[in-house]
Amino acid sequence: MARAKPNNLNNLTDNRRVAVYARKSKITETGKSIEVQKEKCIALACAQFDIPKEELLIYEDEGKSGFYADRPQYMKMLRDIGGNKIKAVVCYKIDRISRRTVDLLNLVQQMEQNGIAFISVSDRELDTTSRTGKIMVSLLSAIAEFERDILAERITDNLYELAKEGRWLGGRCPLGFYSKKEKLLLGGKKTTVNHLAPIEGEQRAVKKIFDQYIKCGSLSATARVLNKEGIRTKQGNNFTLIAVKNILQNPVYAIADADTWGYFNSLNVPLWSGYKDFDGVHGLMAYNKTEQTKELDVGHSVLGPKYIQKALRRDIKEWVVAAGKHKGLVDGNVWVRVQNIISEASQEKSARPKESSKALLSGLIMCTACGGKMFVRAESGRYNPDGSLRFKYICGDKYRNKGGCKKSQNIKGYDLDNFVMGAICGIIACDNKFFNNLLKTKNLLLKNSREAENEESELKKRVLAIESYIQNQTLNLREAPSIIKQSIFDDIEALSKEKADKEARLGEMQKGALACGIDLTGIEKIKQDILCFNRMINVVGYESRLQLFRQVLGYVKADGGTLHIFLKDMSHRV
Repeated sequence: MARAKPNNLNNLTDNRRVAVYARKSKITETGKSIEVQKEKCIALACAQFDIPKEELLIYEDEGKSGFYADRPQYMKMLRDIGGNKIKAVVCYKIDRISRRTVDLLNLVQQMEQNGIAFISVSDRELDTTSRTGKIMVSLLSAIAEFERDILAERITDNLYELAKEGRWLGGRCPLGFYSKKEKLLLGGKKTTVNHLAPIEGEQRAVKKIFDQYIKCGSLSATARVLNKEGIRTKQGNNFTLIAVKNILQNPVYAIADADTWGYFNSLNVPLWSGYKDFDGVHGLMAYNKTEQTKELDVGHSVLGPKYIQKALRRDIKEWVVAAGKHKGLVDGNVWVRVQNIISEASQEKSARPKESSKALLSGLIMCTACGGKMFVRAESGRYNPDGSLRFKYICGDKYRNKGGCKKSQNIKGYDLDNFVMGAICGIIACDNKFFNNLLKTKNLLLKNSREAENEESELKKRVLAIESYIQNQTLNLREAPSIIKQSIFDDIEALSKEKADKEARLGEMQKGALACGIDLTGIEKIKQDILCFNRMINVVGYESRLQLFRQVLGYVKADGGTLHIFLKDMSHRV
């Protein structure tokens, strides 16, 4: 990186020292080892600054990804940089410092402002104080980030290959199993593989969980029974609703048979085992179920990086399912039945009115006092003009808790349902301002969309042309005499800036196009739903009316005697 100038650097504050940083990721076995990196960096630092090895500060991280900054020794070095203890940092290659472009460039800027030299053994000719040097640093760091992504893809491919063999890839074992190592001889080389092996006591607990859930159909009730009987989780804790659900949904307990084969095939889940491997004996292994990510926390800085660890459950279509080496615990038909019960139970649980009340807006009305949903309370022995049981809409908090939401007012259900029905049917009237504005908005969005497509096409053409020019100028550098190299660098810099501006504009346009597409889709859906509502509402039965209301309405809110009707998936108000 920055070419050190010994005469200047050695005149800096005496107590500042030269640092050597080395990193090796376990993600790959290729590349320079930690010791080789340190050896070359130490040799350069000692020669460049004319100091003995003992005066160097050595920082090394083994098995740490360069994409994230929360590496123990790296963060220690950052603290020492912030504490004015370091006058230069020597690394073997810039991707040892970071494989994330923005982090590397920000660190270079911070070090430059504090008079700290940044030296790379492999990139000695780069000078971050010049414009051309900064461009090359940007290019090299972008390449490092690209290489990191390629390495991650290779690792994922390798994991999938291991998945075909039904291996346990590490981590916390599920209840009922432990990880058993087996030594094998493959291709004349000794290797060790892990498979799940049973723990009988824990497996009895797992069977109890499935039996109890089939019996009662409730996650919370199942958890209460387990805790009452003294059955505990893998970590020795009481069962929670989530803990029970995670076990019930884990394919590791399901027997690989025709039922589970059909279930996952119907959901288009990739199966890495053939039908013959679903032998009715072995269990299943599911990979790629979660995504471990890190996000920068609020208040982070270049010299004080902070991350939030997140584990996101992937959509089931992204899973990779294969037959394992362990024996399954639960018959396929039972496991599939449990999944269907959970799926049905997890659907919207808004208080559904009884058929006798004929209420249409239950769960769609918002309480003006607390913002919660309002549900149905029937009035026994009293009836509406159509013969249905009279009812009122009452705040959910007030309904569940006698002391809750004291400011809310109950609303006559029959009158409100009919008023909302008439308001929706009236939308398509010729003089209805809302419907006319909806159509005008659609036409305007279509016009803007066409103009944006033309601009986007021109921008993409220009970006491709700029990339071609930069590539040509980069090749010209090899043959160009020294006297014109600076001009070529200036041209590359100007082209890079123009490309960045054009790509930024494209990014903005793509976001706008997405929003426009969503708006157009929403408007067309609203239009069709309203037309369908108007045609069908007076000729269908109660259940179909419920569906029509839920298809059109987002929610209804009464405010100071004024009724606001919000259509579904849009902010349009009638």
